[in-house]
Amino acid sequence: MRRWASAIATVQAENASAAATNRQTWINTFRARSDGVIAIARIVLAIGSLWITWLDAAVRPPRSDLVFWLLIAYLVYATAAALFVWKAQVHLVRGTFIRHLIDVATLIALAFLTGRVSGPVFMLMPFVQMTATLHWLWRGALWTGSIGVAVLAYLALSNTGWPFNSDVDAAVALSFILSLLTATILLTWLGTHQEAVRSHLLRLVERTPSAPEGRDWPAEAALDYAAQMMRVSRALLIWSDGDEPWTNLAIWKNGTSEVRHLSPTAYLPWTPQVLKHASLLIIDAKRSRALIHRGEGRFDRWRGGELPISPALVAEFSVASAISVQFHASDVDARLFLLDPPAPTLDDVAMAEIVADRLKTLFEQAILLRRLSDAAAVEERIRIGRDIHDGVLQTLAGTALQLQALRSSKAEPAEIDRRLMAIQAMLFEEQRDLRALIRALEPGSDHRHGGDSQLALRLEALAGRLRQQWSIDFRFILDPEDLWLPAAIIDELARMIAEATANAARHGHARTIEARLRLDGAMVVLTVDDDGTGFGFDRPLEHSELESSKVGPRSLRERVAARSGELSIDKVEQWTRITIKIPAHP
Repeated sequence: MRRWASAIATVQAENASAAATNRQTWINTFRARSDGVIAIARIVLAIGSLWITWLDAAVRPPRSDLVFWLLIAYLVYATAAALFVWKAQVHLVRGTFIRHLIDVATLIALAFLTGRVSGPVFMLMPFVQMTATLHWLWRGALWTGSIGVAVLAYLALSNTGWPFNSDVDAAVALSFILSLLTATILLTWLGTHQEAVRSHLLRLVERTPSAPEGRDWPAEAALDYAAQMMRVSRALLIWSDGDEPWTNLAIWKNGTSEVRHLSPTAYLPWTPQVLKHASLLIIDAKRSRALIHRGEGRFDRWRGGELPISPALVAEFSVASAISVQFHASDVDARLFLLDPPAPTLDDVAMAEIVADRLKTLFEQAILLRRLSDAAAVEERIRIGRDIHDGVLQTLAGTALQLQALRSSKAEPAEIDRRLMAIQAMLFEEQRDLRALIRALEPGSDHRHGGDSQLALRLEALAGRLRQQWSIDFRFILDPEDLWLPAAIIDELARMIAEATANAARHGHARTIEARLRLDGAMVVLTVDDDGTGFGFDRPLEHSELESSKVGPRSLRERVAARSGELSIDKVEQWTRITIKIPAHP
């Protein structure tokens, strides 16, 4: 289970690392696509400016030729810049700042050549400001807008003398300047907002919550992640599930966490029933001022008379403002409270919903770990019971038969003494195997040792013990004789052979048993033949039929199934044959 949890953590760490590595590429890709759109707009602007200059030349002839040729040069530059952007790879577009400088320089040159704020100058000004905002957000909008306002103000002062004149040109100039100043203020705010949203998104891309370890709920990791993502100093997570008869409350404050287990009715209801599945932007908890996200970006004002969240929570934690989202994972119902968010917005609610979705995944991993842990514990108990059944229990059964036969025997005292010593040796051998089984269950035990001769020696010792235990003729054949297998497979095969022998001797009254072990590709094939009465089958039975009808040796079926193998039973002349195939590597 620890390896499984570690694997989850490793995958999440690799994903987070890859996301952080690709952060700049993602930004560059966005900028490159913006450059493509800007290139088209620049060409359209250059053509439109030429057209306006040609029309304007009839009315204002001074310097029209210079303006016309400047715009011709700007059109050639715009076309070349567009070709450069379109041919470059998306994430390798360079020269954004240089192209912006050329646009600004062209704007200033046009302003001084035309000597007025209208015409191509006013067309180029919003284009330059918008491109600066796209590339550098609020910084680009602020600095480029400031330059534009300064240029337009200089032209207006030099030509009209505003604000002291009241003629038409002064009014037009003032209108253009105020329009540009308003656009600068709005674009600066928009760039600031966009930068904050991008920062939120990049934090989400760069970091994922820590994977759970063990059976504890990952509340501390969840709250730490949520608080870091949302930039809050306090956060609460309250949850309950059908398996645990209490309410769980996790508290996060300035980096420290605390988890409480409370009564099932604590803080109920967390929210009014109509808000059970809604996300909340609580502006003033005590005055019931809140916005409710109904889904698909629709927000409604909370108009209920009661508080939007539990009054007990509001009183105990002095909740003034908060963002609250809920999530459901399997049988777990949870609600996250992000307390005292700085300047909360509707975008923060969407951000919190994304965070809650990741917390849901975190809790689902914890639930899966619990289920896997329970399943592994049950499987381990079954395996231990099977090992005891096929080992100690069968040995005790054989010992009981030996002692019963000895009681009815009229052998000489020396013979009885010899047989008692053999039984004692058999019990001693089983005691040693039982100790080995107990050691294998201890944490940190390592039984991966083995060698070329271990299999032959282990099975030869097993054959001698089975002969003595059941008073049978037992033969064992290895093919090839130097066959090597992992220690875990050897242990499993030894128990299968012991169980098959016990079944044949006790229930089939077999007197001769032959076991053959060979390697067939990636599979180990074990064949056990005995001269007993068999299982009463008059035809071969394959693994699928044995599994579906639940016939044959139950313990062997379960062992083979646990190893993803196959079991078949057949009658070969006077022999009953059991064939077992399992993978050579566990």
